[in-house]
Amino acid sequence: MPPAATRSPRGRRERAPRATHRLIGRLCAAVITSAAAVVPATAARAAVPHVVEYGPLPTGPLSGACEVEFDGNGRLWVEQYLAGQFTRFDPATGHFEEFRTPMPLSVPGGEEIGQDNAIWSTEVTGNSLLRIDPDTGAMQEIPLPWAGALNTSGLELPLHTGLGLANDITKGADGAMWFTLGGLNSVGRIDMATHQMTKYPLPTATGAQQALFGIIKPGPGRTMVTDLPLENKVFSINVDTKAVTEYTMPTPGSFPLGVTTGPDGAIWVTEELAMKLARIDPETGRIQEFPLFGLGGLLSSLFDGGGIGNPLPIPGPIVTGSDGRLYFSLNFAGSVGLGNKMGSFDPVTHQAESYATPSSLSSPCDINNEQPGSIWFAELTANKVGRLVFD
Repeated sequence: MPPAATRSPRGRRERAPRATHRLIGRLCAAVITSAAAVVPATAARAAVPHVVEYGPLPTGPLSGACEVEFDGNGRLWVEQYLAGQFTRFDPATGHFEEFRTPMPLSVPGGEEIGQDNAIWSTEVTGNSLLRIDPDTGAMQEIPLPWAGALNTSGLELPLHTGLGLANDITKGADGAMWFTLGGLNSVGRIDMATHQMTKYPLPTATGAQQALFGIIKPGPGRTMVTDLPLENKVFSINVDTKAVTEYTMPTPGSFPLGVTTGPDGAIWVTEELAMKLARIDPETGRIQEFPLFGLGGLLSSLFDGGGIGNPLPIPGPIVTGSDGRLYFSLNFAGSVGLGNKMGSFDPVTHQAESYATPSSLSSPCDINNEQPGSIWFAELTANKVGRLVFD
């Protein structure tokens, strides 16, 4: 009969290291799991908003790249007012494709994707609205019914102009498109079903010189909000009653330029020459101003981010980002300083920050907030597309 099996001292010595290995393995797994939980949070805290550039655009160096708008397929349309054309940019492939307006030197203005999923724009010198098929690039001119001072369409010449001077366009809460009419002291409305246009005068004394500056955006509730910089005023118009409310900015000659509805439901305004932001309470009409220049404003970060550019915090168009901050270009194209930065402002803490573009003297122009975590814009002087990534 064979002897009973016994456990040798050597066997005990062999099992001890295996137990130790298992213990060490468990400890390592715990450490790795804890690290995996900590690293994403640390990375998120360490993320710094920064600007990425694409381009330059094929037509250059000064094509007048300014406003940008996304179509339904995620392609970015860049308005080039000096070249009289639009460029369609695909962020996924980096491909640029250009489309000329029917009228040469039409000075295309603001852009907005319409309720019909087409890109809508204006022709400042063409006295027309412009409808662009985002897939084919085909353009349809819809002439303004006012002030057709020169219209040679009957002579088969693509030249026409008037005193309407429509500069910007956007969607309204009533299902129509609304646009500025700087040459007629008015705002206009186009019915999307019939293309019938109506104009609504603003109570102001100045006319055509407003055309290249006027901006119109959706306001609080069922209103539109627009500005007349040379009048130092902002207006809201009710899309149902057409009642106009007028706001005079507290700082004389402030040149109110950008307008938007903030996350708090107020009207926010950039005062370009005053270098301030302003908040208008639509319920009370109270206006608060927030200086950007000073130790508590952007002056403290003038030299952050490198690059040569105008150090003055001259704010241009303004939008609300997906993070609840207000974002605006610093040194709009209508100014004299050729800035190279974007700015942001927290409407709760009143903290201001700035972000330099990689290109010096880039002159960020109009801006777009349609993609969460980013602000897209065109760079007028650099002739590029910029993207401020903050999330």
